[in-house]
Amino acid sequence: MKFKRYLPLIGRCCVGLRFYPLIMVLAFVVVSCRSGRQAVDSGDYHQDSSAALSPKRLKTMLGELEAGYGNWEDVRMPVTLRLKNPGGMSINGSMSMKRGESVYLSLRVFGMEVASLMVTQDSVFGLYKLKKIYFAESVSDMSGGFPMTVSNVQDLMLGRAFALGAVSLEDMKCDLRGNGREWTVKPGYSPKDISYEFTVDTPTGNLERLSVELPSRKPITVEYSDFSTTDVGPVAGKTEFTASTSKIVMSGEMELNLRKAEWNKGKVGKWSEPYGYKRVRASEILKMLSGKH
Repeated sequence: MKFKRYLPLIGRCCVGLRFYPLIMVLAFVVVSCRSGRQAVDSGDYHQDSSAALSPKRLKTMLGELEAGYGNWEDVRMPVTLRLKNPGGMSINGSMSMKRGESVYLSLRVFGMEVASLMVTQDSVFGLYKLKKIYFAESVSDMSGGFPMTVSNVQDLMLGRAFALGAVSLEDMKCDLRGNGREWTVKPGYSPKDISYEFTVDTPTGNLERLSVELPSRKPITVEYSDFSTTDVGPVAGKTEFTASTSKIVMSGEMELNLRKAEWNKGKVGKWSEPYGYKRVRASEILKMLSGKH
């Protein structure tokens, strides 16, 4: 079994953790059945899609946006990661999340788990079975103090707008602008000179894009499409990301099989220290998976 061809994908999916918590799981969700969220009551501005929306109307739409996100306790579903550039490959697995507490990702080749990752509010655990090594480190050490919460990451993965480190966008005094085609939400507070903005499709109320501006780095873009209505509200059917360094442009997507999603069943992945494995620094595993060793 040629496991090595999958290692660069696993590594590149994890490398982002060195700079931003869980950027490696930039939400990417897919369903085979496409059904859009019902359009919100947008008023008469559809008659002129280029006409700017009033501040009052935009504020109301922001409230409608967040009100449409249903509550959930936990979820488990199959996942497929695809790396488009550099190279081109995919790997299957499963993901489970407990709301506000954890994200667990298991990657498999031919049905055999080769790597896993679990993130909680304060810790990050990683396991690489082919070398029998693992790491366990604090979120603050790996993220450099970046204030993204587990809930933020989960919203990112489901195609939901969020405020870094906060519960509600409405509490962030967001800058709202837009017209009958699309409108933007820019939270009033951005830590560490980081600027981020959500773009929403006006007729449907579905999230289209997240753009992140980072100091001394090229922007990160996440694009959402193929929304489906689920038991917990609208979920992005497909999410694609693009991130660049001075030397390379990375792009990929992540698909979740929502037909097999199990919501609020208590089926959440758990972490336990593996027996007989060597503990190493996360950077060692990342270099190994990325082929830089």
